[in-house]
Amino acid sequence: MELTPLELYLHCAKDLKNVNLFTKMTVYAVVSVSGDRHTAQKSPVDKQCGACPNWNYAMMMAIDEAIARRDHHNLVIRLKSDRMFGDKEIGTVQVPIRDLLDHNEGNGKVEYQNVSYSVRLPNGKTKGVLNFSYKFGDTFTIPTVSPPPPISGHPPPPSQGMAEYAYPPPGGYPPYGYQQGPAANNGYGYPPVQKWKKGMGTGIVGGLLGGMLIGDMVDGAYKAGVEDGLDYAF
Repeated sequence: MELTPLELYLHCAKDLKNVNLFTKMTVYAVVSVSGDRHTAQKSPVDKQCGACPNWNYAMMMAIDEAIARRDHHNLVIRLKSDRMFGDKEIGTVQVPIRDLLDHNEGNGKVEYQNVSYSVRLPNGKTKGVLNFSYKFGDTFTIPTVSPPPPISGHPPPPSQGMAEYAYPPPGGYPPYGYQQGPAANNGYGYPPVQKWKKGMGTGIVGGLLGGMLIGDMVDGAYKAGVEDGLDYAF
């Protein structure tokens, strides 16, 4: 299998939609190749710039150029607001990797190409611009491993007195409640949000003001109290 390195340099975004009601957004990006969750990579969270975040963060992934040129792969960049009670989707940029390859032709694979794309909101409209640079490296080959040949002969007869069912071997099932590696995380390679313990008192407040308002108000109060010394001016 032949793969081509794709190097990304995520610069910044401008004029994003503010999905927080009372607080300044803290924005990060999740970058992946469509159809392959194993390629997902997360940028740092910008806690200062609100709707105009700056990351200047480098990423690298490998793509199958032959498949990408058949327009089967997109570069997907999802922008999110980091929040205490659940992150909020801001918008998405999807770029056919074939377009990046075509734009790069004639320029070699050495220099970074600077591009800008509009951010598409969940409702289909556009708001804001994402800026990043990219370049492709030299294609390399990964050897494929052939499956072992089938063993000749006939399978042994089933044991006497046992039903002929295709049970898995002993230990074939994981113990109850067991979660294997990638399934135990949230798909982006970082730990899941910690569950809150009882006694926080959010139940009574939530009944008075509503879940959505509480998320932003408590989030704002918490961040302002901890990060700004109880200064609520954002």
